[in-house]
Amino acid sequence: MQNNEHSESNRFRKFFQEKGYYIVLLLCILAVGISGYIFVSGAVSEKKALNEQTLSVATSAEIPEDKPSSSSSGGKTQSGGSTQTQKPASASSGPADAADASAQEPASETLSVRVWPVSGERIAPYSMQELSFNQTTQDWRTHDGIDLAALAGEPVRAACTGTVTAVYDDEFFGTTVVLSHPEGYETIYANLAAMPAVSAGMRVTAGDTIGSVGESALLESASTSHLHFAVRQNGESVDPVRFID
Repeated sequence: MQNNEHSESNRFRKFFQEKGYYIVLLLCILAVGISGYIFVSGAVSEKKALNEQTLSVATSAEIPEDKPSSSSSGGKTQSGGSTQTQKPASASSGPADAADASAQEPASETLSVRVWPVSGERIAPYSMQELSFNQTTQDWRTHDGIDLAALAGEPVRAACTGTVTAVYDDEFFGTTVVLSHPEGYETIYANLAAMPAVSAGMRVTAGDTIGSVGESALLESASTSHLHFAVRQNGESVDPVRFID
């Protein structure tokens, strides 16, 4: 009896020794298969739910919303029994609308030149878009104003009414007087004689003498006697001819 049980045990042990590898492999395959099935089933269910949600959103987006229908009289629209009056496009604008419209329009050139600073002709033009030849430096460069011929000592007049904001000696253009005007405009008078007739803070009227023509502009010393006259708006150079011609 004991021999039979021992023999059975040996056969069972031998079976596992010979076939155990395949059994373990089979169990692993079954585990992988079951896990894959669960994963795929979950992914399919999730995708199906997402498709149903997307279809629901798309369907609701295709349903048009109720829009008010326009009536043919009085410029009114009706929706759900309520009536709203639309503002006619041709209605006249109020003060606020007029202010907005004027703010959108470009500022007009309000600089009003009353008199020529000096009576001589132009001997050098304004040239900021292209280079002009400088007799003194013998090279080509920009020129931010116009040169008006005038004898040394000839009075220089304020071209228009304004306030003196600066009187100084410029390194290149010599003794200079700057007047300020509305809309951010400035008129600049350079190559003046020393000791101009005005000082910063003074109010001058068009035609008032602000100084006299000198020979202080080192950058234009080779030119004939003249006044260097320039105009700026908000710090940007402007062609003076637009205002004095």
